[in-house]
Amino acid sequence: MIEITHRNFEKEVLECELPVFVCFTTEWCHSCYPTCLLADQLDTAYDNRVKFVRLDKEKSLEIARKYHIIAVPTMLIFQDAQPEERLLGFQDRGYLREILDNHLAKVETIS
Repeated sequence: MIEITHRNFEKEVLECELPVFVCFTTEWCHSCYPTCLLADQLDTAYDNRVKFVRLDKEKSLEIARKYHIIAVPTMLIFQDAQPEERLLGFQDRGYLREILDNHLAKVETIS
């Protein structure tokens, strides 16, 4: 999972052809660490099918405001430059895999 900022958000997320899993965090968020650790593990499992990025909402306030990110961790799954799924708080591995698999199945059906 790569760390992005407002400077490369458009290129890394909005212009990406893959679905993009964006984990909004902050440095002080204790529940963000296990969420990002899990996303790192899923990054390997979904290699070349889903892109995983982390964005510190306090360092990219314009992006956080635009997508109404108030609580952290918040995860958004983007497809075709649009947020398709929103998840709040820590989610377990099974649930995240289910969400990602359902999203990929929907995208593959449309293609």
